[in-house]
Amino acid sequence: MNDRLPNIRHFAALAATVRHGSLTRAARAVNLTQPALTQAVAGLETALGVTLFERGPTGMTPTEPALLLASRAEAAIAHIGSPRVTGTQLRAFLALARAGGYAGAAEATGLSSASLHRAVADLAVALGQRLVDRRGRIVTLTPAGQKRARGFGLAMAELRAGLAEVAAWKGQAGG
Repeated sequence: MNDRLPNIRHFAALAATVRHGSLTRAARAVNLTQPALTQAVAGLETALGVTLFERGPTGMTPTEPALLLASRAEAAIAHIGSPRVTGTQLRAFLALARAGGYAGAAEATGLSSASLHRAVADLAVALGQRLVDRRGRIVTLTPAGQKRARGFGLAMAELRAGLAEVAAWKGQAGG
């Protein structure tokens, strides 16, 4: 499975809808409009090739894939620690942490160096923390950056595990 996961806000929308059982309450919980939340859930369903909710007059009833993925999504969001972090920022920062420099991280992600710089800088602003120290071409993580890199790595592992569980469920359901 590659690093191109669906949008993190989509996972938050899924988890909130499972938790609240209602699009209206879930939308309020994740600060999205109801149409945006509906679109997020539909986008996840399309990306995963499964139905996540049975829609009815009494609300949204999660299917087994939704339940499998929601607990992983909740754990990932807790590891990320901020609703303001985007998937691109997360991928860019993890690549920078692994590569130790912007050039290597840009090559690993396929992002331009400028995009990678911007994503990491925007992430630092969103979190209100300095994440990296730069000395020439060498980039080191600050203690806060090291902590965030561990948390983001755990978040990505949770999301990948959830997607793998849904894929396994699809294989069993189709077999």
